[in-house]
Amino acid sequence: MTYVEMADGLEREKRLVQALIHHLEGELNHTVSGDVAALEESMPEKQKILESIAKNRGNMQGGDEQPDSELASRIRKLQQDLVGLWKKARGLNELSQGLVSKRLVEIERQLDIFFAGPELAYDRAGNKAKKRSHTFNLGV
Repeated sequence: MTYVEMADGLEREKRLVQALIHHLEGELNHTVSGDVAALEESMPEKQKILESIAKNRGNMQGGDEQPDSELASRIRKLQQDLVGLWKKARGLNELSQGLVSKRLVEIERQLDIFFAGPELAYDRAGNKAKKRSHTFNLGV
């Protein structure tokens, strides 16, 4: 592979990572809005982007000859851009994971009353019940 091809590969990766960031921002919006169906539907597209990035990286290797200064500066610029883009993608992914984790903990806490032992049962007035009722009034 020549350095020109390497620069082209870095350019492709940059476009793919930008697409990944756009996708992660969409996932974050789905997470915040609680749209689980849309979040789930977006996962295959994210997987395709990640596979494309991996495939692109597998095809990139440096050449034997030294690149000219213009090409070397282009490659360095692309590499620096990619570092920044990957940091942004990682930050969005961690933020999304944190939101999902917090939501799962909240759901678990809300369901704990129904599935916990009798020591965590509450009566209609909101006080701890002396005896656990196994009847759930769902309003139906």
